[in-house]
Amino acid sequence: MGSSHLICSFIGVVVLLWKPTGFSAASRINVALSGTAIQSTTISDSGKAEHSIDGNTDPVWSHTSCSRTEEEAEPWWRLELPGVYRVSEIQVTNRETNRERLNGIEILIGNSLVNNGNDNSRCAIINDDPGCLTQTVKCWGMEGRFINLYQSFDVADVLTFCEVKVYGEPAAPSMSTQVMGRNITLVGTPLCWSDALLYCRDSHWDLLSLLGPEDQEMVDELVARTPFPLTSHLWVGLRRSLSGSSWFWMSGDPMDFSQWDDGSHHPSPCGGVSSVEPSTWRQRSCEEHLNFICFTGPTEGVNKLRFYSSTREDQTHCT
Repeated sequence: MGSSHLICSFIGVVVLLWKPTGFSAASRINVALSGTAIQSTTISDSGKAEHSIDGNTDPVWSHTSCSRTEEEAEPWWRLELPGVYRVSEIQVTNRETNRERLNGIEILIGNSLVNNGNDNSRCAIINDDPGCLTQTVKCWGMEGRFINLYQSFDVADVLTFCEVKVYGEPAAPSMSTQVMGRNITLVGTPLCWSDALLYCRDSHWDLLSLLGPEDQEMVDELVARTPFPLTSHLWVGLRRSLSGSSWFWMSGDPMDFSQWDDGSHHPSPCGGVSSVEPSTWRQRSCEEHLNFICFTGPTEGVNKLRFYSSTREDQTHCT
């Protein structure tokens, strides 16, 4: 990008309780180049959606290298990636004469196409900065296949982008389902209990709590149809008080249901569900690297328990 092009950075409007997990060097690859772009409308052939992921930002004021919708209420532009990615950063560049049109754009990430993808989770809202041609936002590992740039104002406007760059890396293999309004995701990368908890809190809501037989049946069914290999047990949000024998859910949900194996007497304060013996819970060493189950959609009126682990700074051990 030429020296006259101004780049501004800001942290998106996202509330995170935990420091995000690290990214590999692969996350510095612009994965948008391998995606497919569409938009709500197209003003002409020179304004096609794919022009904003063609890698050409010089000159950024060129009409032939920018996407452009017609003037309409609530216009949107969407990138479909070749798979589910953990997104670390997004850069949005506009034309020199239209930099003010980045103001108020919502950046949304997720796997749903409901409402054309405009109901997915928000990473950020771009703020007006007339001195900036390129806006950079951090998305802290939000996961999704679809990335939307959405102007939600009910006032006719034009969306135009000269380049959209997305940095991230493929997410862990996973299987998802929905039960009683909660999205349940089984993650295929084994982690120790604390890292699994923090991963779920970064990318979903929390480690899964099983609230009744329906939840247990759902887990058993999800395990049965998972296409990738699983560890013998799966972490869920089970935790025992270090000063007593009481177990609780990290999500803050009440412990009104259990499926403990009577022979489970491991001294560890962490618990998981068996992937081999259906409907069986066991205590496991917290340092053991297991697959795990996250969920999105907290129970109304509960507050999840705070948890801190030093492993975000020092990855040599887990607790």
